[in-house]
Amino acid sequence: MNKLALFFIIAVAVLSSCRTKVGSTTYYENNYKTAGRDAHSGLGFEVPEKYPIEVLEGDAVPATAFESIEKLTLTDEQPLEKKQEVFKGAMLKRGNTYDQKKMLMRKIVEQAQELGASGVMNVNYKVFTSATTSGYILTATAFKYVLK
Repeated sequence: MNKLALFFIIAVAVLSSCRTKVGSTTYYENNYKTAGRDAHSGLGFEVPEKYPIEVLEGDAVPATAFESIEKLTLTDEQPLEKKQEVFKGAMLKRGNTYDQKKMLMRKIVEQAQELGASGVMNVNYKVFTSATTSGYILTATAFKYVLK
């Protein structure tokens, strides 16, 4: 055997033994308990953020007595940008990034704090797009704990 063939065989053997299985991460993951899908940050794990007031996810309600204070809404609508152009029938760059959503959540928490709320519940984020505009609506209900 010549030196080049021997080098090639050794290189293939070394590379195949050092190979790491790389799996793709997706934003959504199947949840077989609820027959739905769970959202993830794209990192493969959640990075919870601590807020100064309680933030209840989904349809969760406070465990003790409470009263609703006010429904809070953040909304914005802007013309489509060049980076959002349609490519082969699909729109590119729709909605906000993970960091932008976190910033919006911080804003809604600040609004609730100004009202004297103990927390927010029924947090709902929606993205909408038309032929010329794109936007979002973030809603939440501010609540305050009360004594029975």
